[in-house]
Amino acid sequence: MKRPTLFVVLLILLPAVVLAQEPIYNPDVPEVFPVWHRVADFSPALRSVESARISPDGRVAVSVSKFGPRVMVWRVADGTLLWEQEQNAEIECIAFAPDGKRFVTGDEDFLVKIWDTKTGKVLKQIEVDSGLDGITWSYDGKLIAAGSEKGEVLFWNADTFANAGALKVGSTVNSLDFTRDDKLLAVAGNIQTPDPQTKKVQYGGFVRLIDVQKKQVLRTYEGATGSVKSVRVSADGKLIASGGFDNVARVHDLKTGKLLQSFPEPLKLEAVALTSDGNFLVTGGHQRKFTFYRLRDGQKVFEQPSPRTEYLDFSADGRLLLTAHEDSGLLSLYLMQSNLSHQPPGFYQQLEKKYLRNKDLKAEK
Repeated sequence: MKRPTLFVVLLILLPAVVLAQEPIYNPDVPEVFPVWHRVADFSPALRSVESARISPDGRVAVSVSKFGPRVMVWRVADGTLLWEQEQNAEIECIAFAPDGKRFVTGDEDFLVKIWDTKTGKVLKQIEVDSGLDGITWSYDGKLIAAGSEKGEVLFWNADTFANAGALKVGSTVNSLDFTRDDKLLAVAGNIQTPDPQTKKVQYGGFVRLIDVQKKQVLRTYEGATGSVKSVRVSADGKLIASGGFDNVARVHDLKTGKLLQSFPEPLKLEAVALTSDGNFLVTGGHQRKFTFYRLRDGQKVFEQPSPRTEYLDFSADGRLLLTAHEDSGLLSLYLMQSNLSHQPPGFYQQLEKKYLRNKDLKAEK
């Protein structure tokens, strides 16, 4: 069966993208409401959900777990488990194809797997030579990129699954994120340096920007002194956010490399995310809460109690936030409540005319 063209995929996702650009949220303080919580790791001892993602159309979510290794697919609307597949080893990472019909996982069994989202069938399996800690799918659907525990960024053609190159960038690559035009790839991880006297390994961190076509490092973002666990590029491509085991989240100017803001926290960070409107940075980690920082002034404006956080993922329209948690095996979904009180009179009516198809809203002839 012929796969949907990029044009068709963009048409499907256009409403979500347009909505994400509307100023419908409170720009001062996020209004976050829990929708549901589900157990997504059923190990009898320790439990951890390593990663979780919402499909591009916002209808389903996938979680991958560590101690009771499973791939689980959920209906977003009510948290119903649609299917699950037990695995041999810990699954570390997951990413959706742009059309949402497939997703890819990376695991500690040295395997990349392409899945059918609806049926749970493994469509393709690729062997690699190390565990994988991060994985992503390009916005145009043409490339899959993964970060290995040997410090390489690995690329595959997403149609043929042929090897599309590799680039050594450190000791371990923990996280990756494409810019929206797919020309650049942000990567983050650690550099391990053995002490010649004590033989102990010293862990440093890195955040780098890669030219995808040339497979070259264009820029390294300074500041991290510990392993960097998460990196995200803003929707407008201007900012790059990161966080890790030096307990600091950082926001750099993507183009110049300038450090714009730092957000120190008392414990290690595992995840960062940026809201689609560009107003907030979200951080999560070993604290039993995740935190929203307002980017225009660097103020901490909201904290949500939770188990230790492993992963944060916003839906394409910015309306939903999916969180994956360590020490509980919990998967949680939150709603970002809209609030138009900051908008001028008549703004709501403008949106009505723009998005509704009611006959009484049509202009008179």
